[in-house]
Amino acid sequence: MTSPHESPEPFRPAALVPAYCCAGPVGGVVRGLLEYLPEVLVVDDGSGDATPREALAAGARVLERTENGGKGRAIRDGLADLLGRDVTHVAFVDADGQHDPDDLAALLSAARSGADFVVGSRLKDPATMPAKNLWANTIGDKVLSRMTGLPIEDGQSGYRVIASRLLRRLRLRANRYSIENEILIKAAPNVERFATVPVRTIYGPVRSHYRPFRDTWVTSWLSVYYKTLDSDAS
Repeated sequence: MTSPHESPEPFRPAALVPAYCCAGPVGGVVRGLLEYLPEVLVVDDGSGDATPREALAAGARVLERTENGGKGRAIRDGLADLLGRDVTHVAFVDADGQHDPDDLAALLSAARSGADFVVGSRLKDPATMPAKNLWANTIGDKVLSRMTGLPIEDGQSGYRVIASRLLRRLRLRANRYSIENEILIKAAPNVERFATVPVRTIYGPVRSHYRPFRDTWVTSWLSVYYKTLDSDAS
């Protein structure tokens, strides 16, 4: 029996995992995700190492880019693939092992219950996040909340589940980390139910390519650009 808020529509999620030089952790990420959904698409962003081979061996479908174009470009290519399929929701998960696949169950549950934009927040336990990351996220969240009118918490989190109907309306341009901000800003006017779900923070031996101070500054300014661009187009 469904809850009053649960959608009667079919629920067919797939995971999109942008990957760059993550040969070590990507196999475990893929195997973990496949415990919760039937399809994982890994977009290898010109790694030049064993990342695509390890992802394929773990059970993922792999899309290989011949050269590195940035996280945003990898996500855009992955969406072009998945949104052409019979997929109702896309789960965005990083390949470096900082997202625990076991947390996906809670994000999927929120989506199944009717939330069309779900963000996995690491800020429920801020003590586990390095101070520079926490500061950067706080600044970024203030910018995004002001621009979207949504109660943004950990807007830089790449751990998300978003309804395909929202994603199909977006015309994305970002090539790098600002893709997360761009998706939030452009989807916001059409979001019906926004949800935040606590997720664990994992900082392992794989070095993140995200630079908190520089990338938050850049993405905040690009958020202004995307907001202005949408206003001009309306």
